[in-house]
Amino acid sequence: MTKERLTKPSNKIRVLLVDDHAAVRTGVRRLLEKARDMLVVGEAGDGFQAIKMVEELEPDIVVLDVEMPRMNGLAVARQLTDQHAAVKILALSAYDDRQYILGMLDQGAVGYMIKDEVPEMLVQAIRDITVVNQPWLSKRVERMIQSG
Repeated sequence: MTKERLTKPSNKIRVLLVDDHAAVRTGVRRLLEKARDMLVVGEAGDGFQAIKMVEELEPDIVVLDVEMPRMNGLAVARQLTDQHAAVKILALSAYDDRQYILGMLDQGAVGYMIKDEVPEMLVQAIRDITVVNQPWLSKRVERMIQSG
């Protein structure tokens, strides 16, 4: 678990990364560090850490893996939506299965993207969700939902 206690700068989007794979978190962090309007305030390796860190760090958005040990992304999204409604959730998953997508959206995620889409779209997705305040789905995810 990595976290930074920082005062909340008004000009930065505060991001919490939640994934059970450290390499994924590192890659996403490096990508986001290049965006001048974003600040990764913490990283969690499981859902329980994520809930605790949201309470401590007050991120604007949680980039949340769906499949994790101990507490999966669905349970985390449900709890965050119930207890921290201001926090936006962007689901980030290796799964493009319609059931996973709809499950996360039903539990309060406002965005969903597949992990292999990250380099091209993650920064824009975070901006759209937090700054423009609109839901965000990748084209691939939209096709999965519509094909059902």
